[in-house]
Amino acid sequence: MTTQAQVRNHPQAGFTLTEVMVATMMTTALLAAGFGALTVSQKTTRISGQVGNTQATARNALDMITADLKLAGFGMQGLTTPVGGCHINGTPSALVPVDNNPAGADFGPDSISMVVPMTNSITAVGPLWQVFVPPAGTIGGPNVPITNIPMPANATTGMGNAIPGGILALPGNVVSLGGAASSVIQAANVGGLTINPAIQGPTAFGTGTQVYLVQCITYQVIPPPDALNLCQGAAPCLVRGAVPAALVLPGTAPNCNQANANCVPIMDGVEDLQLEYACDGCSPIINSGNADGQIDDLNGNNIFDTPDFVTNRNWFGTAAPFGATMTPAKIRMVQVSIVARQIQVDQGMGEGTVTTASHNNAITNVSDHNHATGVFALGDNATPAQQQAYLQIRRRVQARTVELRNLRS
Repeated sequence: MTTQAQVRNHPQAGFTLTEVMVATMMTTALLAAGFGALTVSQKTTRISGQVGNTQATARNALDMITADLKLAGFGMQGLTTPVGGCHINGTPSALVPVDNNPAGADFGPDSISMVVPMTNSITAVGPLWQVFVPPAGTIGGPNVPITNIPMPANATTGMGNAIPGGILALPGNVVSLGGAASSVIQAANVGGLTINPAIQGPTAFGTGTQVYLVQCITYQVIPPPDALNLCQGAAPCLVRGAVPAALVLPGTAPNCNQANANCVPIMDGVEDLQLEYACDGCSPIINSGNADGQIDDLNGNNIFDTPDFVTNRNWFGTAAPFGATMTPAKIRMVQVSIVARQIQVDQGMGEGTVTTASHNNAITNVSDHNHATGVFALGDNATPAQQQAYLQIRRRVQARTVELRNLRS
C-alpha cells in the first residue's frame, strides 16, 4: 500500500532552467537561419525579376522602334508638303535622324522621327477606316479627282480619338488611300473626310480600300532631371509621339522634350538610344553618289560590315566627307541600339539600399560612345566615384539591324 507521504517524496520528471535556456537559444538560431534563408531567397527572386524586366524593357523598346522603321515612308506617295515635322530643311523626308553630337563621339542619346501609318481594320475596336460607297461603288478614276473620302459612320470619330484633340484635330493631318495616294485633310465629319489637294486618277478606289492616317512619329529618350515630368517621375524613359509641326523650327528636328509636344512615355528605364545608318548613294566617291542597289562600301573592303554604317552626321547639313549627296532618302538600313537600366536599386539584408555592389566589369560601350558619358550630363563619369555609382545599376544592351522596306529605290 502506497502512502501519501511516499507519493510526495517520489522524484518528479522535467527540464531544468539550463535545459530550457539552451533549447530556446537553439530554436531561436534555427528560426533566424530560416528567416535569413527566406530573405535571401526573396531578394534573389526580386533581383532575377529586375534582370528579366530590364531585358524585356530593352527588347520591347527595340521591337516598337524597328516595327515603325520598317513602315517608314508609307503613305507619302503624291505628297509635296511634309508630314508634320518630318522634313529636312523644308524637304519632305520619311526619316529625320538626329545624332546627339554630329561633330564627334556621342555624349548622349540619339533620336529619330519617321513617317508611319495608323489605321483600324478590326471591327471589334470600332468602325473601319475604309472607303465606304455601298454596295460596291468606287471613288476616283480617270479624269475623276477625289476631294472627298466617304467612310463608315463615325469612323472619323474613331480616327480623331487616336490622336490628341479628337476629330477637331484631324484637319491638317495627312491621309492615305491604301498607301497608294495621299493628301491633306481639310475637314472631317461623321461620314468622311474632305481633302486638298485633290487626288488625281487614273486609279479608282473601291469600297473596302483601307484609309490610313499618316503621322510624323518621334522616338526620344528623356534623361533626368526631366524638368517637364514627361516620364511621370520615372526618368529616364523612352517617349513616343507626333510633335506638332508648329513646334519644329526651320533646320531642326522634332523635339519631344518641350511643352505641348504630344509625346507620351512608353518604356521606363530606357537610358540610351543609338542609331547608325547604311546608305545606297550617300558617298559621292561611290558610283558618283547614285543609288545602284548596293549598300555603300564606305571602308572599301568589298564586304558589308560595321564601318559601312554612318554615325556622327548632321543630316541637316552638307559637311564633308559626304556633302549634299547624303540624304535620309538614301538610307536603306538602320542599326538600333537600346540601353535599359533596372528601375529599382538592389536592397541589402536589412532592406537598405546596396551601395557597394558592382554589376558590370566595365562601363558599356554602345555604338560610337562610352555610354556613361552623358547619361546625366557631359563628363559625368570623370571620377572613380562617378564610375562606381554607374556600375552599381544593372543595364542590358540590345541591338538590331532593320531594312527600311518603304524606302527601297
